[in-house]
Amino acid sequence: MKKFLKFITEESKPKIQTTGHLTHAGDLLYYGDPNHAIEHHEQMFERLHSNTQNANHEASLKVDGGMSIVQGRDEDGTPFVSYKSGKKKFYTPDEIKATGKKHYEKTLIPALLATTKMNIKPGTAFQSDVLWDKHPGKKSYTPNTIKYATGSDSSFGIAPHSQYDIEDGNMIKVSNAPDHTQLKSDHVYAPKLSMTGTKFNPMADEVATKVQQHLGTARAFLDDDSVREFSSTLPDNKKFHNALQTYSNHVARTSGVRSSDDFKEFVGKHVARRKVSAGLRERELTDHMETIENNLGAIDSLFGAHNEMTTAKHHMMDHLKDHHDQFDIAPHRDEEHEGIVATDSNSGTMAKFVREGPDGFAERNAARTAILRQKS
Repeated sequence: MKKFLKFITEESKPKIQTTGHLTHAGDLLYYGDPNHAIEHHEQMFERLHSNTQNANHEASLKVDGGMSIVQGRDEDGTPFVSYKSGKKKFYTPDEIKATGKKHYEKTLIPALLATTKMNIKPGTAFQSDVLWDKHPGKKSYTPNTIKYATGSDSSFGIAPHSQYDIEDGNMIKVSNAPDHTQLKSDHVYAPKLSMTGTKFNPMADEVATKVQQHLGTARAFLDDDSVREFSSTLPDNKKFHNALQTYSNHVARTSGVRSSDDFKEFVGKHVARRKVSAGLRERELTDHMETIENNLGAIDSLFGAHNEMTTAKHHMMDHLKDHHDQFDIAPHRDEEHEGIVATDSNSGTMAKFVREGPDGFAERNAARTAILRQKS
């Protein structure tokens, strides 16, 4: 039974629904219902190929910004900014300086100034990725990994991706398509990322046929009771699920192709890095290998479906690249957008579509992160 004080503390904790790490759309295969993964891909194909925009499947550009921030006004109209999660609000430059964090000071002070100049309504907040905290002064800028064309002379630039209501300390998400009338300001560049209303040219027939074939093959891999049953057990097997998700993220940054043999090799290295006793590592490795051997057919099918969806996704990313002129924000020259974020209200899942494998966004972003860590 919980102690009363702990219960009261948990009950009084504000609810903050800001967006954190996003799952690759294909990785939804491993979260209990593999249909969620294939449905995301099928609906994205319909959007990009035939402009079928399902109201229950929202999509927006995933823009590769720098710091993730929250800008808003409390219910009494007081403007604030926050880093990433929205849990700690700052109302003055002095409060930001008091953290002693130079990266906070560099970005959040200009963000607070920008917030005071925006038309944000009381009790409303927006989460964004920062594009620049002072104007780049040139035709292109690189907030993180992707180089973009500078599309504004504003002194502060953000990529807004979600909107929230603030009430009694809670921050509840209300939309993945922010109300841009509240973000308007001569001081702020805030491109629209939502794909609602965006018109795409049909894919070439041979490309559309390839996508349909890959997604059809993925469906066939999943059309097996044993595969779906195994998938449903994965979230409850927490250590194995963590190893599987870590492996899938590793593949996204490297080869882009998943296989059971490769997974077995990865699991050995994954367990060896665990900071636990040697005996526990040995038991964990034995358990993981037994799970793989006992469910090898299901794992092969899940990986087979994932590989088919990855190929289909890359065709869709190629099609997105052909439509950069349809958006308020454009990559510089031969660069391409990071990808797409999709929300399926029927399944309650949110996922990202980005290019995987050699020279894909995942690999480039990992390399960029490694460089930044060396500098810090």
